[in-house]
Amino acid sequence: MTRQVLLLNSDKPEVLRALARRPDVTVRVMTRKVYADLYRDHETAYVDSFADLTQVEQAAYELAAHGPVDHVIAATEKSVVAAGLVRALLGVPGPGVDQSLWATHKRAMKDRLRAAGLPVTDYAQAATLSDVPRAAERTGWPIMIKPVFGAASKCTYRVDSAAEFTERHRAGEFTDLAEKRLPIQVERLVRFTHEYHCDGVVHEGEVAHAAVSRYYLPPLRITPNLNSGYVADQKDEFSQKVLSLHHQVVATLALPAGVTHLEIFRTEAGPVIGEVAVRPGGMGISRMWWHAFGLDLWEEFARVSTGEPPSHPPRTPHPATIGRTRLPALPGLRERVLSTPGVREVLTPEECASPSHLEAYFEAPDERSAERVIADLHRLAVPPA
Repeated sequence: MTRQVLLLNSDKPEVLRALARRPDVTVRVMTRKVYADLYRDHETAYVDSFADLTQVEQAAYELAAHGPVDHVIAATEKSVVAAGLVRALLGVPGPGVDQSLWATHKRAMKDRLRAAGLPVTDYAQAATLSDVPRAAERTGWPIMIKPVFGAASKCTYRVDSAAEFTERHRAGEFTDLAEKRLPIQVERLVRFTHEYHCDGVVHEGEVAHAAVSRYYLPPLRITPNLNSGYVADQKDEFSQKVLSLHHQVVATLALPAGVTHLEIFRTEAGPVIGEVAVRPGGMGISRMWWHAFGLDLWEEFARVSTGEPPSHPPRTPHPATIGRTRLPALPGLRERVLSTPGVREVLTPEECASPSHLEAYFEAPDERSAERVIADLHRLAVPPA
């Protein structure tokens, strides 16, 4: 029997390729018209934005007219809440609107985590930019401000004082945040030494696979062109604490199935949760997992999202430290990177579906050596002035 999947997606081809490997799966797509060429072979309905739930409702009924839907899959962070609504409208099993909000709305997420006793920084919600100083009175300065819905580090700012906020607001520095027309998450700045992420595969409410990785530099402190990191020692005491937190987060959010990407700060007091997403991490994290563990997170995402059990790792984890870095696609850089000792693979912009970027994957004897490799690769991409 053919399984009918309604996919909410943008320009991420990885999930489409994973679903295409299943001969018993038929995919219908909800997306924006700018991505129409990617879905020529599929029944497709269009929305201007996944945030416009009226359009989402209409598109869902348009696609449902082609027959019953067995699974609804949100492949991007922006589409998670929309997918929760579609499941409710069409009577499809899976996370509903409330559960979807816990995994995307930054205040709702942290309300849930804090109520469960999990470590998060102090936070408050501001209705508008002008309301930020009042919210910061509850959290204390300095703060980070960001939209309550948002992916990656877009429209995210550090502000150290009320006077600084007023000056920058008058200068128009937060225009992009204001143009989101969303409530603003105000969070007390976390003083941390390093930033980590824990990625996992969840099936029937249980964590089937999980691993901790460390960012070479925090995403907010480095250009996306050089985003990089490596798989941490899973037996390390801090890694063990993060893995335990990951299990607790999955249980707290009542996630039945999916792939998680949990951001963690390392502080003197221990791990502090940043945010969690319910989709594979970007910037080459899934491919890094494949090199380290023989598992493709997009393939696992397709499996558990369509009711299949997760894969069994085809081999033991790679004995070396596996790392990754994104690099600008400069002329001749791919060849220079491939000649660097330890580099296993360098994907072109076409192969990694990231215009103007390369993605390099390498192995090193240990974490300190991995950081040296990343620094060397960054110097190749950004030579000294």
